[in-house]
Amino acid sequence: MNAKQKLSRFQRVQQILDDAQGKCIPDYQGLGAFWRDLNTFKSAELYGQRLIAPESAQSEQQSGNSGGRRCCGGGGDSASLDTDESALNQALLTSGSNQPVGDCWPTGGKNPARITASGIVDNSDEAASSASSRSDRSGLIKGLRGQFPFDGTQFPPLLWQAQKPVSPADIAFIAAWIDDGCPETDDADSRVKSDNVVLTHDGAVLSRTTLRALARGDALHTVSKQHSSEISNAVQGLQVRKEVSTLSAQELSLLREALACMYTYDPHIFDERSFNYWARIHTDSCQHGWEQFLPWHRLYLYFFEQTLQDYDARITLPYWSWSDYADVNRKTYDTEQLDIGVLPDAYGCFLDNTGLATLKDSRLFTDTELANLARLQKAGTVFHSGLRFLKAAKIDYALQLREGKAVWSDKVAAIYAELRRANPLWFPNRWPGSIGAATHYPTAADVQLLLSSKNWNQFGGGPEYDHHFGWLEEMHNGMHNFSGGQNPVFLAANKAIGIDTPDPQNIYNPNYGYMTDNRVTAFDPVFWAHHSNVDRLWAVWQELNPGLDPEDLNGALPPWSMNVSDTLSTRKLGYEYLRDTYHYPVYAQQGLVRFNAEKAGVKPQVLDTHRKVEIRLHRMHVANLFNAIIRIFLNAPDATVETPIDNNPHYVGQVTTFHGSCYGGPGHCDKPLPKTRRFDQRPLNHHEPRNFRIDATDAVQRMLALGENDISVHLVVMGLDGKPIDDAVFIDGVSLNFMD
Repeated sequence: MNAKQKLSRFQRVQQILDDAQGKCIPDYQGLGAFWRDLNTFKSAELYGQRLIAPESAQSEQQSGNSGGRRCCGGGGDSASLDTDESALNQALLTSGSNQPVGDCWPTGGKNPARITASGIVDNSDEAASSASSRSDRSGLIKGLRGQFPFDGTQFPPLLWQAQKPVSPADIAFIAAWIDDGCPETDDADSRVKSDNVVLTHDGAVLSRTTLRALARGDALHTVSKQHSSEISNAVQGLQVRKEVSTLSAQELSLLREALACMYTYDPHIFDERSFNYWARIHTDSCQHGWEQFLPWHRLYLYFFEQTLQDYDARITLPYWSWSDYADVNRKTYDTEQLDIGVLPDAYGCFLDNTGLATLKDSRLFTDTELANLARLQKAGTVFHSGLRFLKAAKIDYALQLREGKAVWSDKVAAIYAELRRANPLWFPNRWPGSIGAATHYPTAADVQLLLSSKNWNQFGGGPEYDHHFGWLEEMHNGMHNFSGGQNPVFLAANKAIGIDTPDPQNIYNPNYGYMTDNRVTAFDPVFWAHHSNVDRLWAVWQELNPGLDPEDLNGALPPWSMNVSDTLSTRKLGYEYLRDTYHYPVYAQQGLVRFNAEKAGVKPQVLDTHRKVEIRLHRMHVANLFNAIIRIFLNAPDATVETPIDNNPHYVGQVTTFHGSCYGGPGHCDKPLPKTRRFDQRPLNHHEPRNFRIDATDAVQRMLALGENDISVHLVVMGLDGKPIDDAVFIDGVSLNFMD
């Protein structure tokens, strides 16, 4: 065993930072090489930020490093909005356990407020501590990852004047060492030992023996459990907008958490962190009935998503694929019965443990009603309208008069507040389904007919001088009406309290759901999933019809300083649509001979509804390597260089690499440094790792025809002579991607 293998973990951390820093050691505000002495390392502060966070956020705050929080989220100010929509959200916020909080937005990069497991917004130090690991709170890890405040916006990135960046695997190694308590020596029976462990880019701890087995196909690569945006960032890919039913629990929870925080700012009319601020933009500026409908709404989604990413950079907007729900909705739209439509469960309402406890404490309900509520809570049933929940709980939907206006009864207000707290994607003024007459719901065939159009004016609408609705907007109109629906108890609830001529726009009891009215539609969270699907269908149509664009590409799209031409590429805006994606991290420092993956666990609805499948090879190294051929198979773990490809249903295709020798000085053919300067406009470095995309649509269909109900990916690497080669292919990951 050589000296390098005998290093302790702390010594390995020192070595990583020494190698990255190089011979030039900056002053670091008097700290110098702070990592070379453990006591200095554990207590060092840079710009008042602890480089290794204390063991708890509470002790960090006590050390004077909490940074403080502004208190603007819960109280009133001169800019409070006294409108119907603000009052509606306030009614949902201030009833029951969902009290407005201080500042839940993680402005300034400090320990943000978080939603606890029970759904309560919590600004306590304990909540902040549990929301992130010690390494996540450490200034060194933030700096190495390029995160605020060590991202160049407030403080310089770390390390200063570095000879080379610290690799993601080494950052993960340092983070794991911090989370294990920064030990100076390793225990003999420690689970992690520096002589046989490295870390892949998603943080998995693997022995070198396991890595060699993975690189030779003797062990299975596993699907990453990371958030899809974390995976995209790791391989420098596009952000992914997924179909809402395929969101992981983490992805869905994070979206709900951000919206819950946004609602607390709704009383403040000029605060762009508030949900209502963004909803009012649609009220004031939306474009409908002509060719700017699609470009304007693409920017609307983009800027709202950017705001969500200010809360947490991983958040993306999901889309709602309407046609997936056509079969289950077949009996809900050709009828005069109201409020029986089906939406994605993510937007439904349900009662959780916290809500049940709060309703018990309110003393508003009888024992029988509480028993019914407990039954629904235990069952975990999701209802697609609040009215359906009340019916199941056998609690009357009732109004009462307050200052001459009809508002919810105390019971309804208390229940609705808890339903909204448990799921911030639910909205009370929504009764999906038919609106009292025969309506239409788009099927997969309808969507295919829509996409078959070969004319922009037909598909997207006419220009200003010949404005008209396009096919996609017409379909969109019907789905607005379906998802909003009509209030079945509008007249009866008003009549019960003596109102014979009710206000159809009463915020507590309107005649129609908000999704039916383009002036208030964006106040319903399902609006954003609905319009993401509109945007996705335009993106698919663009893929099928390249170059067919709106006529007025210079048309301005207020309130943004961008025009129609700026909206034509979702890739340039930084995102793509995938029904679902399954990513296998690969250790990039080990050459691949064979790649065998576990079954991806593809959801049945994804296999049933996808339009296209791609296998992607992420960030293949290109410099100073032998050229090679990579053959791709599905569900063929035994594939080798000898496996025939002719008439083989498991064979997908092959790609050929094009590398070359290195004629520069030492290090010239290493991977290039990432761009860290805002105004670095140089083109892609000629040694930048490259990506391959392989169309696997037909191969997946062949697997399904063979009765395979899941998919695994397998790669075989060979030299140009057809023989195995083990030092030609180095990649960061493989992914299996399904598109609608």
